[in-house]
Amino acid sequence: MLARPRSFAMVADAALARIAASAYTEAPDWAVGDVHAIARTHGGVPVIACRGTTADPRDWLRDLAIRPLFDRQLGCCHAGFLEGARALWSAMAGLDGTGVVLTGHSMGGALALLLGGLAVAAGMAPRAVVTFGAPRAGSWRLRRRLAKTPLRLYRNGDDPVPDVPFLPGLYLHPRALIAIGAPALDPFADHPVAAYERELSA
Repeated sequence: MLARPRSFAMVADAALARIAASAYTEAPDWAVGDVHAIARTHGGVPVIACRGTTADPRDWLRDLAIRPLFDRQLGCCHAGFLEGARALWSAMAGLDGTGVVLTGHSMGGALALLLGGLAVAAGMAPRAVVTFGAPRAGSWRLRRRLAKTPLRLYRNGDDPVPDVPFLPGLYLHPRALIAIGAPALDPFADHPVAAYERELSA
């Protein structure tokens, strides 16, 4: 399901896409194995960006760990993403996440959504969760956990990553995807974070 883009959010979200891109190249503020996140400030608002999939084989194994894993706060979730989010959550112990914007591209977006759910369950509701080309990370309980949290989940063109994992009746997006950009000839050209930043900045 796709929603129409909200123009008032797009300029600020282009900056979030740049921060999500930085998570791939800059030294992490938190790192647990292959799972990394950075902390930045944009417009006086604290932002945490989770890194997406890299060439690290551990990232690919995490992406492919699609078996459901139950969490009492978030319900059935993609096991690889849930284990990564739990690891980051533990590494961030002591951080007050209230009012933080969580973001990420690809796998990083899935991690951001699950971190948002964990933060809400702990009484530290984030200001928003904004994702770019994120795959499905959880099920109905995650959707309900994030029901009062502002979410903007972008899909550029025909980016195929938001369509995975495809397990009917199990994994779903917690909010309608926001469509941006015209489809490229190669759908995989719609996925890089630079393509999201470009479209949101246009």
